[in-house]
Amino acid sequence: MRWWLALGIGAMLSGPATGETLRVEGVFAAQAREASFLPTIAVGPIGGREGEALGEAIERQLAKLGADGLPHVQLVPPSLRPDGLLTGDTGIDVDDSDYTEARERCTEKKDGKCVAKQKYRVACVRRTIALRADLRIARTGGPSPYSTTKTREDRSDWCEDRGVATDVGFTAGSMAESIAAEVRLDLAPHAERYTIRVQESRDGLPPDAAARFREAVRLTKHDPQAACAAFAEVDRMAPDHGSTMFNLALCAEAAGRYAEAGDRYARARLFAPKAGSEVSKGLGRVGALAAGAEDVAALRRRPPVRGTGF
Repeated sequence: MRWWLALGIGAMLSGPATGETLRVEGVFAAQAREASFLPTIAVGPIGGREGEALGEAIERQLAKLGADGLPHVQLVPPSLRPDGLLTGDTGIDVDDSDYTEARERCTEKKDGKCVAKQKYRVACVRRTIALRADLRIARTGGPSPYSTTKTREDRSDWCEDRGVATDVGFTAGSMAESIAAEVRLDLAPHAERYTIRVQESRDGLPPDAAARFREAVRLTKHDPQAACAAFAEVDRMAPDHGSTMFNLALCAEAAGRYAEAGDRYARARLFAPKAGSEVSKGLGRVGALAAGAEDVAALRRRPPVRGTGF
C-alpha cells in the first residue's frame, strides 16, 4: 500500500471514517534523524550466531525504502565506500526450566458420569529465548550517528501430554526480522495511517453547546470535515472545554497543522485532566509528525546520489 505524504494529509478529512474517531495519515521522522540524512549506507558484518541472518534481514528492509515515495538514505554495497557502515554483534540465550503441572483423570464412572478422579502431575518445560543485537553506524571523519541495542524475548511452555517444543532457529529468525523492521524505522522517515478516538464527554457544557457537541461527535462517523467545523463552533460557544479542545487538537493533527495541534493538546492537558494519557500521546505524535515533514522537505532539496565510488 502506498502512503501519502504528510503535506497531503488534510485531504483525508473529506473521506469516510468509522466510529467516533478521526483518521490521520502522515510522515513520522526517523528515530535516528542524523543517520537518516546520510546519503548512502551499507550493511557490514554483524557478528554472533544470528548476525548473518540479521544483516540479511536489515538489507531486505532497507532495500524497500522508496516504495512509499519518500526520500531516504541509499543502500549500497560496502565496497562502494558508503557514507555510513552498519555493523554490530548479536547474542542469543536459550534457557529451559523444568516444572510440573497438575492434572486429573476419571477413575470411575457411573451412568456415564465421572464419580471418582485421580490427581497426578506431568513434566513440563518453560523455554525462554532472548536475542540481543548491538548495532552501530560508523562514518568517516565524524562520530557515529547511530548506536543502539535491540532486544527480543520469547517465552513458551509445553508438557509431556500437550504442546510442542519451541523451535529456536525459527523463533530467532522471527526476532531478527522484527529487529530489522525496527532498524528501518530508525533510519528513514516513514508514513503511517491511524485512527484516534475523539473525546465524547460533554460535562460542563451549557445545553445548546452540549447539543452541538453531540452532533459533532455523530458527524465523525461520515463527515469528519463537518465534525471539525462543529467542534470549532462549540469552542466559540463555550471556550476552554477540555473535550472540545482535545478534539480540535486532533482535527489540527489530521489536517497537518502540527504547531496548532501541539498548542491545543497542551491546553487540553489543563482542561481535560482525565485525558492526560491521550494528550501525552498526541503531543508525542505531532512532534514526530512535524519533524517528519521537516525532514522530508530537507531530503527532497538534497541533490540525488549519482554514480558509483561513494
